[in-house]
Amino acid sequence: MTAQAPLSRLWQWAKSDPWQAFLLLVAPWLMGLLLYAIFSARSPVELPVSWLDEDHSALSRELSRALEATPAIRLVEHGNAVSSANALRRGEVYAQVRVPANFSADLRHGLTPTLDVRYNGQYLLMGKRLKAPIQLALADALQRQGALAVLAKGLPAAALSAQLAPVSIQLTALNNRGMDYAAFLLPGLCLAIWQILVLFSVLNLYFQPPAGQTPGRWLWAVLALQWGWAGLGIYWMRDLLMVAHNAPLWPLWLALLPLMVPLTALALVLVKTGRESAQLVSSGAALLTPAFTYMGLTMPTGSMPTLAQWWADLIPSSHYLPLLQSYRGLGTAPWLELWPLLLPLPIVWWLWRRLP
Repeated sequence: MTAQAPLSRLWQWAKSDPWQAFLLLVAPWLMGLLLYAIFSARSPVELPVSWLDEDHSALSRELSRALEATPAIRLVEHGNAVSSANALRRGEVYAQVRVPANFSADLRHGLTPTLDVRYNGQYLLMGKRLKAPIQLALADALQRQGALAVLAKGLPAAALSAQLAPVSIQLTALNNRGMDYAAFLLPGLCLAIWQILVLFSVLNLYFQPPAGQTPGRWLWAVLALQWGWAGLGIYWMRDLLMVAHNAPLWPLWLALLPLMVPLTALALVLVKTGRESAQLVSSGAALLTPAFTYMGLTMPTGSMPTLAQWWADLIPSSHYLPLLQSYRGLGTAPWLELWPLLLPLPIVWWLWRRLP
């Protein structure tokens, strides 16, 4: 009976306030599923690449087959340089490969022809996704052609490998080797949305508390529920977090507790301003909206202007991603680095005691 009473009151509150029910019971997993559905392909494939063959030789056809065999590439043939360039400018293709006339003949005569490869640098992720596969596919096909030319000049077959590639370079990605977009984007996006949900649910608690109850008595219940959803999200996204298979997940879950301190402080400070609920929600969302940008995933925060770095320091999620990265690589969670997030704790306690 005692254990069922809080759940019963929570259910009654959810029925009387659909918006709070959405924030507490539906939005956390709904937004997570929606984001996962968007990036369910995990890695982009069949990206359109313009193919302009002005040589029409056996070698150019071999290069075309090598590119087509790459999962990330889908060749789009163009008959002339103008249409190919226009397609690249309009964003219809992300890269352009042009085989000039007499390319194969120049190779056979020992000349050094130019194979023109261009990609749209405005699409940073797409460009990176295409750059390596194009280079590898073309290099492999051209290396075979170069080997035949070198052998024709009388070089012993035993010395062929050293002649073509005197130095072997190995590049190994420590994390996300397959350029998994879900693993790259989902943890940061889910964290950014979760902290907004925490802020909104605390604000809504003040304006729409349970019937006959005070907001102060339900604050910790709201925070505990959102923290519980976050724990389920971490468990669900274990593979996307790219942590070791035998590593426990509870350090990442506990590390979310300090993030809730400044979020709660922000909500209570906004409430104390006495403004309307819509204005408070807009103000809180405006502060937290750049969270994903300031996490350092797309651009290092240290390379941003000073004002942007200050803003990033005010957003709790900016302090969590370095901890996650450390846990991925070293297996340790440096919780002490989260101490700045605990500074608003006296403010939270003082404002909470003054809630009605």
